[in-house]
Parts: sequence; structure tokens; C-alpha cells
Amino acid sequence: MKKRIIQSLLAIVCCVTVALSAIPTAEAAMRASVVTGKVTLNGQVIDNKTAKYPLLIYSNITYFPMTYHLSRFMGVSTDWNGGSKTLDITAGGARTAYVAETGKKQSGSVSVALPSYKISVNGAQINNKEEKYPIFNYNGITYFPLTWAYAVDSFGWSYQWDAVNGLRIDTSSAPAPAPVEPGTGSGTLDSALSILNAGYASGGSYRGTITGPKERTSFDATLSVEKSTSGSKVELTATPFPFFDNGISYFANYYAVNGGFASDEQIGVSGNGGGLGDPFEVNESSEKVYIGKCFLDCQFTGARSNHITDAKRVSSSGSAETWELAITFASDGFTGYTASVSVDTAKSAVTQIVIRTANYTLTMIPA
Repeated sequence: MKKRIIQSLLAIVCCVTVALSAIPTAEAAMRASVVTGKVTLNGQVIDNKTAKYPLLIYSNITYFPMTYHLSRFMGVSTDWNGGSKTLDITAGGARTAYVAETGKKQSGSVSVALPSYKISVNGAQINNKEEKYPIFNYNGITYFPLTWAYAVDSFGWSYQWDAVNGLRIDTSSAPAPAPVEPGTGSGTLDSALSILNAGYASGGSYRGTITGPKERTSFDATLSVEKSTSGSKVELTATPFPFFDNGISYFANYYAVNGGFASDEQIGVSGNGGGLGDPFEVNESSEKVYIGKCFLDCQFTGARSNHITDAKRVSSSGSAETWELAITFASDGFTGYTASVSVDTAKSAVTQIVIRTANYTLTMIPA
């Protein structure tokens, strides 16, 4: 009798052990194989055998390496947040030129592992443990499965395969992903940020005041937005222009298809040198120049919300509420600012934005 009980218990332990061993972990090695067929990305034939980060096959699904150069060639941006240990991936950016990344010839199977860091796509965090085809890491690079959910729904790619031409992926005519909402994990904060983002995207007039050491200047400002299939341009003009001498405007370019704002912007300045032949110079280290750029940076579509390092609702009365945000923004030698954002949730409107740096305060009230 005891012998039969012991044998039964051993059988149960054995079954549990086998079941647990089948679950992949970040430490446990997983095996994937290098794609041997022809691969063409946006018309560019890829030599997968000599690629430093080749396309791989795992569980009968092709996996794509999200390297810096390859992602941008396919119109996808990647942003690593060391503080939160999160990889943010945003689709819909402008394509860059192809850059070959070669390494030693690879074939057969390679060892891959589940990532220990968090991953978000278009502002939504991925629960990798529940994925049928999990995201994995190979040689320090994140790999995504070419499932319909990722390739088409998330990245907006079109792809096909046949025995003659192999795998072909194209991004030029694929539909753009839908606009993405902020994803801070706080529903009330996301609602306030969505109001801020909508106001930014629609542009409008502001009554502004900038104060600093021994100065206070009031001005009228206009935020204008131009959208196209290749991106968006946001321009800030003011009368009088308070941020630098002989200034005319700031402009921010977002390289996302169909006028999206999920990518990080490129901000420039424009001005009048004062006369024909006079050079136009801006002191890029000026804190006044920087705080003007901060106003153009102050929107948090999708994964851009990860630039917020701290957020607190400091007041709430009826439908009016104010949030204090600490924001990372590196430009001109400066690294960040704080923003006090006041919104009316019933009217879905921004009522005031106050931006502070070490020595300056910029107040912008929609007119």
C-alpha cells in the first residue's frame, strides 16, 4: 500500500516538474533559428546570414529585431528610459535611410531569453507573460513576433511571403496606427493630459507672461499647427517676442505619419537679423530660449508621457483641477522643467499652463 502511495506521489511530482520546465523564464534559455530564406524590407534585400541581428524563427513565427537603425528604417522609433527600465516603441515616424549592421555569419539555432525590462508599444504596456508569442531578447536587442497584432495593428506594416520571393515587409503604403493616448497608469492624470494634448494639437491664441531676474514681459502668442501625411509642424509666434533678441518664432517638427504627435519633436528657432546681411544669432545656452522650447515640448501623447518623472494633483474643485508635473527635456544644456497644468474637465479645456525653470517662469493662458 505504502509503495503504491509513494509511486503515485512521485508521478505527480514528475508531472509538475515537467509542466514547470516547459514555462520559459528570463533566465531559462530559449532556442530560435536564423531565417534562411530571402528577406526584403521596403525594397531592400537583407543579407540575413551576415546580419549582426538576423531575423529569427521561434515557435514557427518570424521575429523582427528592433535595432535603432532597422526600426527607424521601418518608420518606428525606440526610446529607452533608464529610470523606469522601460523600452518605449512608437510607430508612425518618418523613415530613415537603410544602415547595414553586419556581423559574423550565423546559421542554425541561437539562444534567446525573455526580457527583464518593461516594454510599451504606442503608449500601452505589454504583458509579455500572457503573450502566445512572447517578445524576447537576443544579443541585447528586443525582438518582436511578426503577428498581425504587432506588424499590422501596432506598427502599420504590410507583409507577405511566398516560396520565390521569401518574406517581404513594406511600410510605405500601410495604414497609419490610430492616435495613442498617454499611459501613465493613472486614469485621472491621463484624462488631464489628454485635454492638454488636444489643446496643443488644435493650436490657438494665448496671453503670456515671462518673469525672470529683474524682468517681466507680457505678450500675445499664437500656436499654429500644420499637419500633413509625413508629419506635423507646430509654430509659436509672439508679439512682442520675449525669448531672444530679434526673434520671430519657434517651430517644432514631429515626424509621424498623418500628423501624429507621439514622436519626440525637433525644435528650432527663427528670427530677423535686423537687416540685409546681418547675421541672426541666438544664445542657445540662454535659459530664456530654453523655457520657450519647454512650452512646445509640453504635450504627452502616447509614450511621451514617460518624460513625466513625477506628477501630483495639487488642487481639485468641481471640474477644475491643477496638476504639478516634473518633466525631463534635454536641450541647450538644460535637462528639465516643471509644469503646472490647469484644466476644466467638464469643458475639456486647458485654463492655464505655468512652466518653471531655475530662474524663469512662463505663464500661458488660452485667450
